[in-house]
Amino acid sequence: MKKKIGIIFIVLSFVLWILIPIIPFLSFSAAVKTAIVSGLFIGGEVFFWLGALLAGKDIVKKFIQKYWRKKEKEDDLT
Repeated sequence: MKKKIGIIFIVLSFVLWILIPIIPFLSFSAAVKTAIVSGLFIGGEVFFWLGALLAGKDIVKKFIQKYWRKKEKEDDLT
């Protein structure tokens, strides 16, 4: 159960990060836009690290190998 919640938190953190570039195009004042972007940024980081803690070392390790290490291996082969 903890692993599922951790994975949900990690996915939620990416959703929050994806929303950040959309905020400047909304019709809010600059102060409100700044507050929203700051909240999304902090929320994304908090949810990512909480998700990583809940999911466990093995899930995070598999995730990193699948999405971040893949390009390095492909570059080494060429």
